[in-house]
Amino acid sequence: MILSISKNKNVSIILLASLLASCSHKQIASPEIQNPVKNELPEVLMGPEYPSKIFIDKTQEYGLAGVEAVHLYAVDVNNDGFTDLITLDDFYAAPKFYFFNPKTSKFVLGPSPFDSLVRGSYLNFIDLDHDGIYDVFVGTLNQKTEMTQYPARVFKGEITDGVLHYKEKSPLPTGLLPTASIVAFDYNLDGEIDLFLANWFSYKDKNPQPVPDTLLKGKGFEFSDVSNHLKGEYDFNKSEKYYTNATPTFGAALCDMDKNGFPDIITSNSNGYYNKMWMNLDGESFVNYGNESGYAADGEGAQDIHGGGNSFFSLCGDYNNDGLVDIVTGTLSRDSDIEARDKSSILSGTSKSFPPKFIRSEFLLDNQNNKWSEGDRRGVWIDYNLDGLQDLIIDNSGFPPDSRLVFFEQAKDHAYDDKSKELGVNIMNPSGTVTIDLKKNGIMSFITGQSKTRAGDIDNRIYLFENQTQRAGRGSVRFHLQGKSSNLHGISSSVWFKTDKRIRFFNVEYNSGSLPSQNEEGAYFAFDKENPINVEVRWSFATLDRLGRLSPVVKKYNLSKFKFKGVHLELNLCEDGRVLPLKKNCN
Repeated sequence: MILSISKNKNVSIILLASLLASCSHKQIASPEIQNPVKNELPEVLMGPEYPSKIFIDKTQEYGLAGVEAVHLYAVDVNNDGFTDLITLDDFYAAPKFYFFNPKTSKFVLGPSPFDSLVRGSYLNFIDLDHDGIYDVFVGTLNQKTEMTQYPARVFKGEITDGVLHYKEKSPLPTGLLPTASIVAFDYNLDGEIDLFLANWFSYKDKNPQPVPDTLLKGKGFEFSDVSNHLKGEYDFNKSEKYYTNATPTFGAALCDMDKNGFPDIITSNSNGYYNKMWMNLDGESFVNYGNESGYAADGEGAQDIHGGGNSFFSLCGDYNNDGLVDIVTGTLSRDSDIEARDKSSILSGTSKSFPPKFIRSEFLLDNQNNKWSEGDRRGVWIDYNLDGLQDLIIDNSGFPPDSRLVFFEQAKDHAYDDKSKELGVNIMNPSGTVTIDLKKNGIMSFITGQSKTRAGDIDNRIYLFENQTQRAGRGSVRFHLQGKSSNLHGISSSVWFKTDKRIRFFNVEYNSGSLPSQNEEGAYFAFDKENPINVEVRWSFATLDRLGRLSPVVKKYNLSKFKFKGVHLELNLCEDGRVLPLKKNCN
């Protein structure tokens, strides 16, 4: 079944009834971020090709002129109620902190809150100790190009006299690992943040070997290795001296795929290795159902030992609002690849049975260039026009001048078309895109950096695109989860928002993918001119039922007392069942 064919767009998504084939690829296909090739490009436009009245470049007005970044983190780190911006200006760099000044509406570069120089490949801001202040993980990919290698480092956030400080705690008990992503979640629903470490290739030996992924059980800042819960991950071939089920994991994300309340993990693997879907059965056992679900690779590729793709990210959601979880996957694809190689896709959920099932729909390029390559490195949901349908931003980067930001707009029939040119946002080599509500009016904007990969010495920069969409009577709401027994921000919880016409889903996760960036906190919904009824949260916390089994806490919140028509509301959802205006704190 074809959903969308657009001959006048650069990119369209096509749903096929049959799955496309994949092929073997035995050569290591590095994500190619460590040593970018500096090709000299002819004079070429790095920014948008056409101006737009919808997304306006307001980078200078917000104080970010001249700033470079490959990873971005939209987090209120100083706890003043306004989202700040933290950047990494290279693939291994020291974080820079741009604090938002509400009086001037500008981001202002502040002093580093670390006591000494700290560098990393990526960050993850999360409140580990329930004190309301974000702590931070500093992750390092630990490849040959990094002069100083570290285990993942943990820093406690403290605010003294209004000034943010980060104090280093003990590093994670893993030793040096090639960790490409750290996923924070609560796998056993005990109210404490646990960690999944996505491990890539180790270059300690002459022949690079995939490193098994790691599961850590947390209690505040203390973590213990419980990777034995990942069934089969550490099976070891003693004669050949390798882990038989290890794969080069370059990205990971969390999502409760079967809606049993226990958060699952989906991985993105490179070099043709299959993606894994770690189904969390009971808070203790993780079993990989990647093949059975169709997530690992397409139907024919799953017959080959290296029949998958070169994956960067997976993004969980329900784009068509049918009550089934869908997944967007992003991959690196070269023009030298056989046509059957797995490409970036939308996997549409098709069944409520266990394990979940999907129809795979690959992104197809519709241009006249016979030679093409693309690297879809990050994806984020955004409903830019408040119509209640999730649009999709893809960072297509690494193969300039053709690799440009893709902005898929969703039509009412759930077809997607790339509107990046028309919206004035198709910048070259986008990197680390994050969504943000700049004016706190519920009209979502976004900020994206640029990568110099294969772009030579051409200057790159941050682009802050302010959304000029008019509300025109359409409503929106952002729910801020405030846990008490759960982790404070309800990370790895699930939210369902019900109106008089449909139910929408939000997966509570803000940091995911490979060398991830981090979106602004809060479960955001736009809903056109529908009438909200209630919102339900399956909290990432469980109690024992009468049979001694873990039962996730579920709360339903009545929204009848709030007026939503044509406005934006910011509401706190308390774990005890209260719903409060943002200015009233649950705890």
